Amino acid sequence: MRAAKLNAVCWSAVLAMCFGGVARAQGHEHWTVDSGETVGSGANVLRGQVGFPGLWGDFVHGIDPTTEIGGRLQINYGIEGLTSSTHFEMAFQFLARKQFVDTGKIKFALTFNPGLLFYSAGSTVFGITFPVEGQLGIPLDPKFTLNASFGLPMWVTFGDFGAFYLPIMFGGGLEYLLEPNIALTFKLRMGPTIYFANGGSASSFTLNALFGVAYKF
Repeated sequence: MRAAKLNAVCWSAVLAMCFGGVARAQGHEHWTVDSGETVGSGANVLRGQVGFPGLWGDFVHGIDPTTEIGGRLQINYGIEGLTSSTHFEMAFQFLARKQFVDTGKIKFALTFNPGLLFYSAGSTVFGITFPVEGQLGIPLDPKFTLNASFGLPMWVTFGDFGAFYLPIMFGGGLEYLLEPNIALTFKLRMGPTIYFANGGSASSFTLNALFGVAYKF
């Protein structure tokens, strides 16, 4: 009788652990990297993206449930997404995102990602970036999130190639939670860039088309 009771207790413990694990897996915290919802308080996320204009690597840290900061390294062959010519570019950005709206069906956040850049165009050109963007996220189900964005990823260069660049970018994308801590991302942004230099102005088409993988830990 004592052995039977001991077996019953053991099996009850095993079942409790199993069901508890399933419940935790099903109830994992939802998060995004592009869709108006931050990664979560205390969370860290690494993301790599590849496409046009190059290769991007991000680190993001959640300060609280609606605020995150981080950093980005870009190695590009299309300077800031300009399609008119190709040159080697490297850029470093500070990432900041704040969520302002979460109705459950719609999520909205603003980003500000200032940084430094340099590129080679016969000689080395240096500049600073100060892009702002609004992100709108629409969860389609617990794994899929559709997003849209509007941004002004402004930048300025100095010296002989000094100019002010004003991109006007509209975009959309999709995020898929492959696992509770792994997300697949795609983001497409496009629009004109108007640049002002030497008392005149011109414009060029600008494109960002990036596939990414994000890992939360």
